[in-house]
Amino acid sequence: MKIGLGELRALPKGRLNFDYNETLEGLDAVKPVVGELSVSLATAGMRLRGQVKTLLKLACHRCLRPYFQALTVDIDERFVNLVEFADSQAPETKDRELQKDDFFEALPEDGFLDISDVVYQAVTLATPVYCSCGEECPGTPETESR
Repeated sequence: MKIGLGELRALPKGRLNFDYNETLEGLDAVKPVVGELSVSLATAGMRLRGQVKTLLKLACHRCLRPYFQALTVDIDERFVNLVEFADSQAPETKDRELQKDDFFEALPEDGFLDISDVVYQAVTLATPVYCSCGEECPGTPETESR
């Protein structure tokens, strides 16, 4: 699913709210990723906000057994057209503390934002690095035979 900057500018209030429901390749998800997202015009680009949910099938790192884990991810990303952004920025002469709005992704040159790619990245980054089936985990398979 892609949304263009030009399409967004043509919409009333420059905002598009939509329900997201896609099966994303490369995820260990047993259900589609679903949620509510909103794309709106922002300074020199667009902003994607919302929340998505899915159910992952993971393998416990201790006992190696598969288990399921529900995952909810909040998304709040800014995408900036670098040409417009560079024209609107005045050179700063003082050091300052970075603010949340100082962090953004570059909008592709064609002006189209791939929503599915952003959701895929957000879910991938929110997936646990160390997987544990819970406090009742029996431990490594070797300890079961002792």
